Amino acid sequence: MLISREVSSLVIDSLCNQARGQNVAIACLYLDFAAEQEQSSTSMLGALLKQLVAGLGEMPEEMVQAYEEHKNFIGGRRPQHTDIVKMLQTASSKKRTFMCIDALDECVPKHRVKLLNSLNKILQNSPKFSRH
Repeated sequence: MLISREVSSLVIDSLCNQARGQNVAIACLYLDFAAEQEQSSTSMLGALLKQLVAGLGEMPEEMVQAYEEHKNFIGGRRPQHTDIVKMLQTASSKKRTFMCIDALDECVPKHRVKLLNSLNKILQNSPKFSRH
């Protein structure tokens, strides 16, 4: 596992170096079997979204509206899974996007399937998402 993380880190560092100065967004996710309680498909996609939004500079209007809608619920609420998928589609349509996921095999099977299905949906609807 340690070697896998080191290789993943090298790949991600190389990708970030090559992307510097270009209109590219990169998000990374390192999965760990010991943290399976925190690794729901929604939380994993949310972590990727947070990284992509941080690199956008300006938040797309659709995402601002979604945030405002969720804020108006009593005490506010987190975006639901489908909301996060839509926001990822929006974020990844603004820049060429790479998402790196390490140790997918360490994810709980039910969350892995939902994560992969969601990523597939994002790929199908985001023309700037890189398929490698």
